[in-house]
Amino acid sequence: MKRLLLLSLLLGLIPSANAMETCNFVSEYYPDVTIEIDNDERKFGGFGVIKYKDKPMLDFATGLSNGYGGQYYVIRKLAKDIAYEDDKKSIASGKVVGMIGTQTRTTPIDKRKSGEKRIMFPNFGTGYYYSLSNYFEPEKDGRFAGRTKAMSAILGASEGFFIPDKICERFIFYGWD
Repeated sequence: MKRLLLLSLLLGLIPSANAMETCNFVSEYYPDVTIEIDNDERKFGGFGVIKYKDKPMLDFATGLSNGYGGQYYVIRKLAKDIAYEDDKKSIASGKVVGMIGTQTRTTPIDKRKSGEKRIMFPNFGTGYYYSLSNYFEPEKDGRFAGRTKAMSAILGASEGFFIPDKICERFIFYGWD
């Protein structure tokens, strides 16, 4: 009996695994492209990766600017792929467009309706496209001859909306419901 009590006490000291360590945004029209964000409720912003078929392709972050600035995003090369100081700069960054149905944060309170939450990243497509250039090896230039299915899917997804799972809705900072 004492052993059973001791065993249950010891098991109680082992931290339980968080069932939802990450959450996801899925591209509306390119479902193989997802944004997986760490679900660490101690952090206010969202940090994660953009994936193609579960393979990490780019680093991703989102948060709130101080003051009226609104929500922002930053996309960079994966940390493991950064070889030079110049590679640390962002591929794309800017303001996030969050929507509920067809409405944005500018919708007057008395006119707000429930709807599907979606998020868009203006300039993501342009920034990603130009990050694919490879002047030194034209056959690997992702803008032209060297484009892979993953690159094409990310380019397509970059121009559209991403839909959050229920947990990731907390990263659409300007919303209601």
